Amino acid sequence: MPRIQPDDSVQLPTFAGAGSSTMTTLFQTMAHRPDIMQSSMQLVEAAMRGGTVESQLKELLAIRVSQVNSCFY
Repeated sequence: MPRIQPDDSVQLPTFAGAGSSTMTTLFQTMAHRPDIMQSSMQLVEAAMRGGTVESQLKELLAIRVSQVNSCFY
């Protein structure tokens, strides 16, 4: 199967804090399919930045969930 080249015109999101390199790598991988990456980025933005729960608490919960599941975050 031929490799799909990434679309260099797609702006990758930047994330600060713990796990930021992992998130960047995730989106770099998805950049091979810009339509999927854009949808996923919108989902992450809505989940992590929207709502009434503070973003910092959501980040701590994400870290704890990864610890409980023995996943690298």
